[in-house]
Amino acid sequence: MSALMEKIREENRSIFENVNKFIDCTKSARLAQGKAQAAELHQFQQKLQQETEQFLATTAKERIAQGKAQAAELHQFQQNLQQETEQFLATTAKERIALQQETEQFLATTAKERIAQGKAQAAELHQFQQNLQQETEQFLATTAQERIAKAKAQAAELRQFRQDLFMSVIGGSGL
Repeated sequence: MSALMEKIREENRSIFENVNKFIDCTKSARLAQGKAQAAELHQFQQKLQQETEQFLATTAKERIAQGKAQAAELHQFQQNLQQETEQFLATTAKERIALQQETEQFLATTAKERIAQGKAQAAELHQFQQNLQQETEQFLATTAQERIAKAKAQAAELRQFRQDLFMSVIGGSGL
């Protein structure tokens, strides 16, 4: 009887060691998988950040180039208008004053429109960056919650497996 009890203890020890090895392997694999996924998420975030910065830099350069081209066009327009105005002023002072007022009003309106357009574009870019940041944070939070839920489910399954194993070993030895 004592030999049988010793054999049962030895089998229990062996099963316990095998279960612990299985748990250690599973835990290591899950940890490695989690680290790999975290690295992938980090790389994704860096790539997204880089692409966002490139997009914003490119957009800013385009806006600057567009602004310079528009300024050159306005400058050329102003020069042409000045020349025509001077020729026209030679004939009549009254018409020159009216044309000068019209020109100043046009330039002021154009400047206001450019400023309003620039502010609107800046607001759109700011909103885009905020939305992108919010979506990235939401994605990372959701992924983290999913990982936690999976880990809890695996822990519960492992706990149930241990209980079932224990019951099968204890239940089997009691017969």
